[in-house]
Amino acid sequence: MRKLWVKEWLTLDGVFDADTMGHWWPPAGETAEDYAQRIEYIADEYAQGDVYLLGRTTYEMLWPGLSTQTDRLGTILNGMQKYVVSTTLESAPWKDSTIIRENVVEEITNLKQQPGKDIIIDGSAALVHSLLGTDLIDEYRFLVVPYIMGRGRRFFPEGTPQTKLRLVSSKMLSGGTLALVYQPDKK
Repeated sequence: MRKLWVKEWLTLDGVFDADTMGHWWPPAGETAEDYAQRIEYIADEYAQGDVYLLGRTTYEMLWPGLSTQTDRLGTILNGMQKYVVSTTLESAPWKDSTIIRENVVEEITNLKQQPGKDIIIDGSAALVHSLLGTDLIDEYRFLVVPYIMGRGRRFFPEGTPQTKLRLVSSKMLSGGTLALVYQPDKK
């Protein structure tokens, strides 16, 4: 069975929103070599999946920009089957996109049971929050940037259900960004 994992870039204080991202992504003092290492790490992660699962807001933010990107990262993302969870989106024009309008848990459960690579949820905090407690999420993969934003939308806001996680891997990328992988602790 496929794994479903959440991929998120965030600050040390948990801010992830696109509105503040220009302040903290890329990290302060990042060199060209740091950037290349980070992008290579990100592309290697995306290459582990063949399904890209997104909420409407993230989908609309990424398309059409990524749809024309021809570097390694763009090639990987454009080659994935994309599923957008939305009750309001009229159409999904990005190549190989399907809208999931209802029975979200059932549809994602069916996707996990199909053969293939991993399923990656990118951003899409509202979608992730709706899946907490369903046992569908197998991993959380965070790139934590060494920056305290002090304001902005946090990925896990007040009221998020308590979820015990265990760290399964960590790696420091140059520039001080931490790559952390957690799995739900089902004990």
